[in-house]
Amino acid sequence: MLSNGGFYLGKLLAKVERREEVVKILKVLLKRHVNVLDRQLSRSECSKHVIAMFFETSNKNRQFVIDLFSNSICIREQMETEEFIEQLLACQTPEKNRMLAAFSQTAWGRAKLRTSGALDVVIEVFSSTQIIEEKLACVAAFRHFVHDTAGMRHLSENSIFVNTVVRDVKKYVEENYSECEPTVDMEFVQKLSNQAGAEVEDGRANQNVQEPVDRLHKDFYSMWSYDTPQTSPRRAQSASMSPPYNAPSPSYSFPSSVSSSAASSPAARRPSEGILDELSDVESDSGEDKKEEAENATEKKTKQEKSIVEGELWLLTWLAQDDHNLQFLIRPDVVDSVVSYLRSTRDPDFRTYRVLRRMSTHRSYVYRLLDLEFHVRILTGLCAAPCRMLKYAKSCKHCDKCAEIGREILREFASHVDNSYGDAHINTQFTAEDFVRRTKAAIAKIVLVKERIRLAKVPALTELFNALAHVMSSPERYEKLGKMCTYENGPSFASQIIGALSVLISGQKIKELCENDMWYFPPEPGTGQCALETLPTDQENELLHFVDESNQEIAVAPMKSICENSHYFEGMYSSDFFEKTEGIRTFQVTSDSCPADDFRLFIHLLSTCTSVCTIVSSAEQCATLLALSDQFLCPTISKQLCADDGPLRTYLNGNSLHTLLPVALATNAHPTLLDTVFLTLVRFSSSDNVTKALEAICTNSTVVNTFVTSLRDFLTTKC
Repeated sequence: MLSNGGFYLGKLLAKVERREEVVKILKVLLKRHVNVLDRQLSRSECSKHVIAMFFETSNKNRQFVIDLFSNSICIREQMETEEFIEQLLACQTPEKNRMLAAFSQTAWGRAKLRTSGALDVVIEVFSSTQIIEEKLACVAAFRHFVHDTAGMRHLSENSIFVNTVVRDVKKYVEENYSECEPTVDMEFVQKLSNQAGAEVEDGRANQNVQEPVDRLHKDFYSMWSYDTPQTSPRRAQSASMSPPYNAPSPSYSFPSSVSSSAASSPAARRPSEGILDELSDVESDSGEDKKEEAENATEKKTKQEKSIVEGELWLLTWLAQDDHNLQFLIRPDVVDSVVSYLRSTRDPDFRTYRVLRRMSTHRSYVYRLLDLEFHVRILTGLCAAPCRMLKYAKSCKHCDKCAEIGREILREFASHVDNSYGDAHINTQFTAEDFVRRTKAAIAKIVLVKERIRLAKVPALTELFNALAHVMSSPERYEKLGKMCTYENGPSFASQIIGALSVLISGQKIKELCENDMWYFPPEPGTGQCALETLPTDQENELLHFVDESNQEIAVAPMKSICENSHYFEGMYSSDFFEKTEGIRTFQVTSDSCPADDFRLFIHLLSTCTSVCTIVSSAEQCATLLALSDQFLCPTISKQLCADDGPLRTYLNGNSLHTLLPVALATNAHPTLLDTVFLTLVRFSSSDNVTKALEAICTNSTVVNTFVTSLRDFLTTKC
């Protein structure tokens, strides 16, 4: 190279018989001295010979031409001619697509790709190819168009490009789906229980007890809440003003894995002792390298697929910076694909959320976002993360981050809706004859509009409660309307109504209901004494026998204990009823009421047992015991089940809500029972949980009326 060897090698390319030997040397020099070789080759005027090599029948030198064109500057300037682009478009050479993609590195090349139609060809290849390396090259080429406003607009206007990005992201999410599985932090609740026990023993407050918000690992806000006192949009700026949007920082550069994977970047070779070693390395790879590549093929493919998706989403982020491009990006499938990527993949690039945030900050497209239920997609997809749906769940950084960015997006969006401009569009929907359309408007009104004057203009709250009663008026109507999804793969219509109503509950009320919650720890074996283990035999202590329909004995308990704790049995055996006057001491249990084992457990609790025979092991048992305590008028058992450290508060969650909600409405056996169940409904239940729970009560019109009335009182009454 010091002897200007690149210049003479460029001259030798004109001789076809020496070309193969010259190309081998140039491949080595291209890896070691790319800049010097570029200058020397450009002076030799070999560009026409390099172009001819690309169109040769033999394809063994085409990769060298692509690498030379992609990594050089001077040679590329000589090869950038309209004739070369026309030749590439006219030929059927498979490698032409990678060569066209390499034109995107300069302003002239990007302009010619747009005007000649070559950019559309690259987009079609990007959409149809199954070769990962070729797709990486296309993504790397699109990367350079961030410097070309017209080119970026061309990409956004090309529906094939946007559709391909959506398709690739959806496929990636399906193949790398990672749903958070919240689990209770048992070590934490055990420590909390010990601290509470120490407080009772000492008779004074323990200074080491953490604040309630820390106890629950989450904030005291509703399922669909996005506004907090610390981050209220009104504190930052007026709702009538469009908030400024900060463009991505320079540190948000194109993923290095995509850039390095482009076809223009030859792999670095290990140092060698001489040029002969380099020549042999170019001709054939060693057997060890081939074996290593075969072993890492799967891992390499996974990384490349991730790089492609990250690159595509990076392009969407840059496209969203131009107001002109937003009109082509505000689509349901684009929003859903970005939300699912953030929510359902492991270690996503959270900066991708800027696509959604940019949509929410543009006032001109508020109406379109409202019509595609942008707020519902963000709330259910990001804010209602799984770990926030379970009390005492182990802290999950992924879910916390999703909820954080979801709230940020919704605060920006609400600032444009909560004014005369956005509110006017919602108000027009209330005059529609379509029931679903009116209810969707009421949901948007309650969730996004906070100004009392605007809320008073339209009775959105009354509309929502009426809609809830209408949807649940019969099982057939609930099947048709309640379970209906207003958009593809969205939450049920009934759960949307409950989610919107959940924003009415105050944080203070949630805090007070959760503040004293403890965990239920059943009696350990060997602790306590069973009251039915040693029964008295004297005549003064009469025994009551409980049998099933086959006269098989279920349990035997002292009459005195049973009557003291049950007003039902007290009236039956202490008043002049048939059982007392005739001396009947046998009570038959019907099989329809409950299983024999659950009734035996009920009798043990009624007899004030404290041993392992009183362990309540499931939400189903809680529901059965509550129904029995209501039937037999046993307030002591209801109080024991619904206590702060009782089994109900531990077993009550979104998954068990469908079991306990009907019982709570039918019995209301304890003053805090219904409030605890309603809190779970509006704070700790997913869309599927809510849908299943409401379905369990829609068969009884009386229970439905009680539910709607009680829920309204619960949400609108302050603590």
